[in-house]
Amino acid sequence: MISNFCRHKFRPLLIALFLFFLTSTSSYAVETKNGESYDSWLEKYGAWDVLEENYSGSGDSPELIIKRAQTAYNLGRYSACMNILQGTPAFDDKSLETSRLWLGGQTQRALGDPVKSVIWFSQAARFMKQDFMTDKFKSEPNLKTVWFDVWRSLYWSVLVTSGSAREAQNMILTQSFEQAEKVWPTTYFIVNTKPVFKSSLQKGFDFKPALRNSTIINDKDRELIAMSIAASSLSEWDKSNSILEDISNSTVKTFWNSVNSYLETGKNPAGVDSFQDENIVNAWSFFKSGVLEPAYESPTLWKMAAPASPAWNAFRNKLMSMSPREALDTIDRETGSLLLSEELVSALQNYKLAFALLTGDMELAKKVWGQLDPNSLPMSLRIAAGIVFKPDFSKILSTADAGKNSNLFIISGLCDAAGVEYFNDINSLFWQSLSGNQFNAQVNSRPLDRLLLFSELAKESSKKMDDNIARRCAMLFPNSDLGARSFIYLADNAAQNRDFKLSAFYLKRVDPNKFGADMQLKWLIAAVEYDLAVGNEAKALKAYNEILGSGGALPPEKELRLALLIQQKGDLKKAQAILERIWSGQDKLDNELKAEILFWIAEGEQAMGDKDKALKSYLELAFKFPEQNIWAVTAMYRISMIYEHRGQFETAKKFLNTVIKNADRKAQKEAAKARLNAIDTKLAKTGNGKEASFPF
Repeated sequence: MISNFCRHKFRPLLIALFLFFLTSTSSYAVETKNGESYDSWLEKYGAWDVLEENYSGSGDSPELIIKRAQTAYNLGRYSACMNILQGTPAFDDKSLETSRLWLGGQTQRALGDPVKSVIWFSQAARFMKQDFMTDKFKSEPNLKTVWFDVWRSLYWSVLVTSGSAREAQNMILTQSFEQAEKVWPTTYFIVNTKPVFKSSLQKGFDFKPALRNSTIINDKDRELIAMSIAASSLSEWDKSNSILEDISNSTVKTFWNSVNSYLETGKNPAGVDSFQDENIVNAWSFFKSGVLEPAYESPTLWKMAAPASPAWNAFRNKLMSMSPREALDTIDRETGSLLLSEELVSALQNYKLAFALLTGDMELAKKVWGQLDPNSLPMSLRIAAGIVFKPDFSKILSTADAGKNSNLFIISGLCDAAGVEYFNDINSLFWQSLSGNQFNAQVNSRPLDRLLLFSELAKESSKKMDDNIARRCAMLFPNSDLGARSFIYLADNAAQNRDFKLSAFYLKRVDPNKFGADMQLKWLIAAVEYDLAVGNEAKALKAYNEILGSGGALPPEKELRLALLIQQKGDLKKAQAILERIWSGQDKLDNELKAEILFWIAEGEQAMGDKDKALKSYLELAFKFPEQNIWAVTAMYRISMIYEHRGQFETAKKFLNTVIKNADRKAQKEAAKARLNAIDTKLAKTGNGKEASFPF
């Protein structure tokens, strides 16, 4: 996409100028006395919709292409903007090309793709001088944090990528890192990442394992873990857990039992919280950040695939009933048959490695491993081989892992948990207990350790969630409970700020049924906020009923908004039922909200024709909450109208006099005075009334 700027340097200028004036709309010819064009004037006032129409009929000069794209961007039509930017070749003019690329970065960011955004920004920065680049980077909101987090993601991806794709990614990583270093040279991320990145570039794809947890995990433990993994690859969960019983360290045993539990059920067991109690942050983060989710969601990633053969299930059941040694002998006999398909032979070879590991004969297992293509093996068996045979990291990867951060996190995380560390210059000790200053020091010195990063963000969000933390959690850990809570938090805020498109973007990225009843309730509450904001009464009410059905409740402010929306739509009974439900919990509400709720209850009662009930509610409001001026004064005005309608003019006048005295708004005072004058006029014509007469 990025061209050599000299490519079109001989483009005929006169033809370009001719086409420009020929295809420009008349708005370019209209100028004010001071020489300002109509389009400039429209742009000054932000009339982007009209500008878009003007530019759409214009020519295709680079300047106009940029203007069309910028206008689409300003109108929030980000996909259209991106189509314009991508649909044109690179500009010869360096300044215009820089503008095109930078706007592309902003657009990708607006579309919710921070990785592409940083790549576009980085390409634009190639043509910037140092001072201009620094100003540009620092003026883009929160770009430093986004840049570093994207760089992390790209770096993790390159660790499982090989060949030309790896070379291309390394070029992007190098370029974007050097640019960041020029703009933010003294940040802990730059200072501590630079030597690690330089080292990994030199290593290429050759990461060798290190053993740093010998006091916690010994070689016998590693063999047991590998055997357990082999059993889990066969879905033999009971057998897998029974093998783990002999692991020497109880905390390590709990971890691997928890791995089995998650892979079987898709849920973290209660034992995971014990890691946090012991400050073993990596083990806790491994589960809480959702590392294993891909292995559960895509069963064949972890477990043996079943060949499409009618006879397979019966044969598999037969194998599973045998001892590992017997199963190996049977597999050897069967694979010698010329009648088996290639798919069946491949499946049997994978089973052969699993059963070889289950024998506990690691020499035999290593021999079988050496005969197999890693590309044919499920991830589980490749991890097991990595733990006991400790090959170079590239040997336990398959081509299917290429570029997949999620696969890297599973493989490296589980190898670390077994004391076989392929990235010891990146990741902290897996079983190290970290707290206080020690934790902070590790976070700063190892900015590429994903599990430490998750733990840091989880800690910050538990103190006080804000937009910046939520965006990072959602971007880096979208499949975690923390990521889901962050998406919901952001959706709620966006809806309250009336940014409905953004709110919908966040809500669509959460599966409300994935994290249990509590998360589902939070999602429903955020969904009600969104549907209320866009006036979708039916969906809001449906979500509201789901909330009530689950035993939950909307926050009173949101429940009130729902009631008012329904009231405005004319379903007064339904609205009244919600208002009275909120009022039933008045003891927990502040006076301002109490006054507002009581006012709308009275309004609903009056609208339904029950003036007696409405009067009582207005009176209660005016008496109990006189300091809530806007509600109390309006209630008094309503009271006066009811009494006037009943012919109780003196009472009506008293309330109107109080309205005149207490109203903050001139309009209210004037309305009350007019009403008071009308009553006095009426009384002057009819008299103040006759004396009472008694029949007897």
